[in-house]
Amino acid sequence: MALARFIAAGKGGNPHMLLSSFPTTLAKSPVYSPNVRRFALSASRNSSAGNHVTLWNAERVVSAALLGVVPFGIMFPSFTGDTLIAVSVVMHQHWGLEAIVTDYVRPILFGTTVPKLAHGLLLIVSAATLGGLFYFNYNDVGIAGCVKKIWATKSKE
Repeated sequence: MALARFIAAGKGGNPHMLLSSFPTTLAKSPVYSPNVRRFALSASRNSSAGNHVTLWNAERVVSAALLGVVPFGIMFPSFTGDTLIAVSVVMHQHWGLEAIVTDYVRPILFGTTVPKLAHGLLLIVSAATLGGLFYFNYNDVGIAGCVKKIWATKSKE
């Protein structure tokens, strides 16, 4: 109705004039109806759930990096190489075991306490594994040195 009055008054020829002539109350306050749902083309992101796409990509990058880190660390033994092997292997095993715990220790089957304990136990196991590998790298021959010693052992005949 208001648009028809603006066009009849001769202000509808220029679209910029039409927008500048609109009353400010109509332009600033959109009308919402309780029956109208918001529509989006992308999935809504829940801030408490986090962004799982980034984690999925990181898991794939670490898995692919293991294909280069492990052979490189064994071919050229060093403290840095052993540390890279330790960190990447522990990250890989943690994410794999976390997927298993999440899939099979569900709150529907075990209640809310057991899954939380399983995830906490997984964190403790992963931290202990990383700490043990760091200790082995610092105080002993390291991961690459251990692999080389295992490959160098001769069978007793």
